[in-house]
Amino acid sequence: MKAREKNAKSYGARSKTAQDSTLGRPLTVDALRELGALSNIGLPGGPFDPNGAWEQTWQIWLVSFSWKGMAGYLSLKRAPAQNGEAIVLNVEMAVMQTARSVHVTRADTLCAADPLASPRSWRIESEIRSPDGKAIEVARVEEKAEVKDGVIEVAAGQKTFTRKVPKTFTSNWSVFDAVQRLPFANSKPLEFALLEDLDLLKEGHRLSRWKDRAAVLSGKEIAVHGFQHIGAGILPYQYWLDEQHRLVVALSGIRAYIVDADAKNRFDQSLRQGSQPGKGTKA
Repeated sequence: MKAREKNAKSYGARSKTAQDSTLGRPLTVDALRELGALSNIGLPGGPFDPNGAWEQTWQIWLVSFSWKGMAGYLSLKRAPAQNGEAIVLNVEMAVMQTARSVHVTRADTLCAADPLASPRSWRIESEIRSPDGKAIEVARVEEKAEVKDGVIEVAAGQKTFTRKVPKTFTSNWSVFDAVQRLPFANSKPLEFALLEDLDLLKEGHRLSRWKDRAAVLSGKEIAVHGFQHIGAGILPYQYWLDEQHRLVVALSGIRAYIVDADAKNRFDQSLRQGSQPGKGTKA
């Protein structure tokens, strides 16, 4: 697990816009609009059922004094199990690191069909890819885990170990699923422990209804409905959902997730062109 933690430090290109008022401050929807992050995105179309099967992709943006721009993507695929008692959540996430290397995480998670999509078992792998797209084998980590009676049994290579978890816990990726299923009216807060990246346990978390506002995505103004996630060990999250409960923007500190059906292709293209997040901005 510590290997994944060390490999997860992300990196972006040097920003040349030090006077930009958004740098060094927690991101907001308005700040993303000023940066142009919401102007050219592939908005998903058609109906959306948050309780059914779906696949969604978000750009990952990082904005600080050290970097500014798209730095990766997050893709989630949800499939309810046939018995209706569980869901399968597939995760793929890529984030730029130093020297145009990329940290890639994949996870296949079996979750309870409960309000938090609580993880019950999973297989997760993490690797670092060089600029030419080749995996660096010594940096590869793979784990399998299963939750039994409040204990996680983990197998990592030839090693096995256990760790205790609270009765009510979930992962940050499951929260992306859970928030889309919450009602806009009379939504009761959810309280839980967070197993961040299925690795770091952080207790005392709360997901609750916040407020509504308008947002302009790809030139179209839409109403968005907000939820807030607070708790120990994280910067507060804001989740903004459209009228169909689709998560269109999530924000936490200097990181943003912006819905974009073409996010993976955009990121892969930027790697082929040899660019880094924020490259080409002018002072």
